[in-house]
Amino acid sequence: MTFSAKFSAALCLLLAALILITAVGCSGGDGGSAKVTTAAASETEAETTTPGEVPDIPDTDFEGAVFNILYPRWSLYNHYYFAEEADGDVVNDALFERMSKIEEQLNIDVTTEAVAYIGDVLPAVQRTVLAGDAVYDLALTHCATSLVSYVSERLVLNWNDLPYVDMDKSWWNQYMHESMEIAGVLPFNANCFILPDVNSIFFNYELLEAYKLEKPYDLVLEGKWTWDVLASMAEQVSADINGDGKFDEKDQYGFMFEKGWQTGSFPTAAGQFCIRTDKDGVPYFALDPTVMTTLCEKLANLIFGGNAAFTWPYSQATDPNAGGSPPVSFNEGHALFYYVPLSLAARFRENEADFGIIPVPKYDEAQDEYYTLNWAGFMCVPATAKDKDMVGMTTELLGYYNQQIFMPVFYDVLLGQKVSRDEDSIAMLDIIFENAIYDLGINLGGDFYSIVNNVVTDTNPTYASYIESKMNTLQNLIDKYYDAHLEFNVE
Repeated sequence: MTFSAKFSAALCLLLAALILITAVGCSGGDGGSAKVTTAAASETEAETTTPGEVPDIPDTDFEGAVFNILYPRWSLYNHYYFAEEADGDVVNDALFERMSKIEEQLNIDVTTEAVAYIGDVLPAVQRTVLAGDAVYDLALTHCATSLVSYVSERLVLNWNDLPYVDMDKSWWNQYMHESMEIAGVLPFNANCFILPDVNSIFFNYELLEAYKLEKPYDLVLEGKWTWDVLASMAEQVSADINGDGKFDEKDQYGFMFEKGWQTGSFPTAAGQFCIRTDKDGVPYFALDPTVMTTLCEKLANLIFGGNAAFTWPYSQATDPNAGGSPPVSFNEGHALFYYVPLSLAARFRENEADFGIIPVPKYDEAQDEYYTLNWAGFMCVPATAKDKDMVGMTTELLGYYNQQIFMPVFYDVLLGQKVSRDEDSIAMLDIIFENAIYDLGINLGGDFYSIVNNVVTDTNPTYASYIESKMNTLQNLIDKYYDAHLEFNVE
């Protein structure tokens, strides 16, 4: 599949030509206060366009209404979502252009309000909804904070009830209904406005060539990139480079990563989901015990079976996104593979290491696809949002324009100067984003995303014994979330 074709079918990262914006009718809705007329085309068409998939948005005038977005100062929200004015920076100006087009097309004024911490979003929504105040039209959340409360307290609207939102369009995350909808209620959603926040593996070109190892790009494209292959390559590279007879931060490793929340991506990469829903829409614990037992054994052997891997617990001092540095320097060539958030690629562009990007390994070669857990947050609509029509149209256009205007720029940021700009490197990002998926269990948080981390320890409990000890807690959380959805539409 070609680069652009993959993005059309996948999680909205499409580097295609700009698309003609044609308003082709009105899908109806309630609560609308705008002056709405049908029109053949919007007057805010991109200057360079080609016919293609477009939003079904009528020619609309909301007469300068304010559309207020609440968000936390967290992760990609900090740098890749909003811009107050054009300043010549490519990223900033693409963000500004995207929002300007929406404001002009709908005649609205998009404003933002940032809270300091991910845990501050829920209280802000609670205060306004309980007071009956229409302060926020859209709230951006953390990926795994307070999801149950938003639903059980009926603080948000059901996306299935919003007009002008066409979740069959390519700019909407196609996994959302499967992963997040329960009993006909979809409280959280994501389109191209919500940038995929995924983990990936960086590899060091120089070490790869020095040890004459097979190219990871070829392994990925041939479907052979598995945990067994990573472990084998990691063992070959491990070395006591200072000759002091011990392995520490100054030596060389095949694989390095931060323990903790990031291990939550490993089951997803193996094609496993913590939670699925049955034919009646009832959620259930879905991790396969055989696959998970073997996966945890592979990881434990990689980490503790020799000197192939170096791991460390999370702290701000070791978090590059918080200004820290990992204890082993990938930049100085002390590791072949580094498991990290893909967003760190932008921070490594000016460093010495020449690196490539590949997906997290598959469980085995029989697995049909590479899967990537999406750690991005969600969009939710506070229950007191003042105009459903405006919310539906604005969020539809946020996804569409982000797909067309900002995503090509974001792609360039990720590739940067240190990643080869050949077809293979582009194909790797295609693969990573094509199957960047959500898992409701991870999003509910608690013990779900720490399963692998807690099993794969130096004390090494078995997967079966750990799950047995936690099953009541995990099932109670599933039941609580399910019950909240059943009661959502009860008067």
